[in-house]
Amino acid sequence: MDQGGIAQRAGAGLPPAEPAPPGADGNAAAGTAGAVLVCKVDSFVEFYDPKTLALVDAIKLPDHPHEVALSPDRRKAYVSIYGNGIVGTNTRPGTQIAVIDLAARRLDGFIEIAPFLAPHGMMFDRAGLLWSTAELSNALVVIDPVRGIVVGEVQVGSHRTHWLAITPDGGKVYAPHRQLNWISVIDVASRKLVKQIPNFIYECQGIAVAPDGNRVYQASSARPEVSVIDPRTDTVAGSILVEGLGEFPPQLTRLRVAPDNRHVVVTYNVSGMAAVLDTRDLRRQHLFAVEKGPMGVAFPDQGSKAFIANHNQGSVSVIDLDDMKLVHRFDTHKGAETMAFY
Repeated sequence: MDQGGIAQRAGAGLPPAEPAPPGADGNAAAGTAGAVLVCKVDSFVEFYDPKTLALVDAIKLPDHPHEVALSPDRRKAYVSIYGNGIVGTNTRPGTQIAVIDLAARRLDGFIEIAPFLAPHGMMFDRAGLLWSTAELSNALVVIDPVRGIVVGEVQVGSHRTHWLAITPDGGKVYAPHRQLNWISVIDVASRKLVKQIPNFIYECQGIAVAPDGNRVYQASSARPEVSVIDPRTDTVAGSILVEGLGEFPPQLTRLRVAPDNRHVVVTYNVSGMAAVLDTRDLRRQHLFAVEKGPMGVAFPDQGSKAFIANHNQGSVSVIDLDDMKLVHRFDTHKGAETMAFY
């Protein structure tokens, strides 16, 4: 979509970015008890001391774990076992979600979602049900984590549904279709597809909902552009270009909003960069050269720091969001993809 005029006025006409108190969004994982990191290539889940960032434990999982979601009470971590490939080339898709006891740092077992294939992005709704993409089944699945069973599905008509985002009130799910040009909107109560937001000509990739519920952010893959969707109307309210990335090949992009709603952090996997955008004026941007293959973003608290998982490097970079500078890094197993604090 041609949003050039709107993009030049990225702070005007957008839904407001309000300060968010702790706990405003149950899926915005933060905490001081520990940190969990999924390393896809080596198939490990690592546990870190959140203060010293020392590695304290690790669990070997079946091949190719990808994403992590924490239960609302922060007692369990759920890790999707996606399969052997990437979007479009996942020839041996997984059908399991690993269940990990965070306090004991122990693998408790697996939730089997077969016949649904290739679970990836996951989030919880307000009823405590876990929603997961089932990429190669063209669906989202709804899981009761207590019984460990699939209790519902929503067909979305795309085998490129890699991630999802749920609004803080638990009312809607937004599912971009990676490298395609639309986003599906699902009503949680009815478990029905209610709208498709079309015409993202630069291709959909990462998605995140602001913790105040006022904005949905979508990062494109073929242009360094972040679109802002108004969840009241489910239409695009504006967009902004991330400056300074130079030549921009199509690439995996992900983004997260800090729990306090001050910043959006976007990662660019091929460029090896992370961008921090001020939600009050998206033109206020800071760009950081992290390490090879940045992917997931995590926050240890309301938003003082951002942790970037560098998949291709096997490391994590730490950005101080108050001083806007890189302050730390540490090595991990290969394939660091997603991280969460609890």
